[in-house]
Amino acid sequence: CRQFTPELVQFYNKLKNRRGHQNDFEIVWISRCRDTDSWGQYFTHMKDWLAMPPELAMGEYGQKLADTYKVKGIPHLVLLEGESATVITYAARDQLAKDKAGVGFPWRNPLVTLYMTVLPKSLRFMIRSQLVELKQQIIAKIKSVLPKMPVLQTAKK
Repeated sequence: CRQFTPELVQFYNKLKNRRGHQNDFEIVWISRCRDTDSWGQYFTHMKDWLAMPPELAMGEYGQKLADTYKVKGIPHLVLLEGESATVITYAARDQLAKDKAGVGFPWRNPLVTLYMTVLPKSLRFMIRSQLVELKQQIIAKIKSVLPKMPVLQTAKK
């Protein structure tokens, strides 16, 4: 953390200072520090960032977020789409190391970028709704077939 955070602060400031990008993104710091004092000392380096209170971050809520966003170690940086909270990338820490200038930021998958650019939001919403409905139908069909399947047994020696 202590090595990565200054890089992230520098990256954040660089992007925020670009003309037209002041409001493009925010960082919400969620630290699972061992105690509140450590959290407070470390957070002073994050000038304008939002932060989850340490009591929440260190507790059950922080653990749920860690599980949801596939946190395997620290530091971990995930990029989310602001309006929908859809994950842009779980590998933002690695991407930042490769692209310190932020040329490719927010590091979307090129196919997703094409999809977001070409299709209007209303059409994307309709497609997503159809896919959710199709997924539910497939799951229901599988569940209806599963109880009817015979139980497989291993061959006896």
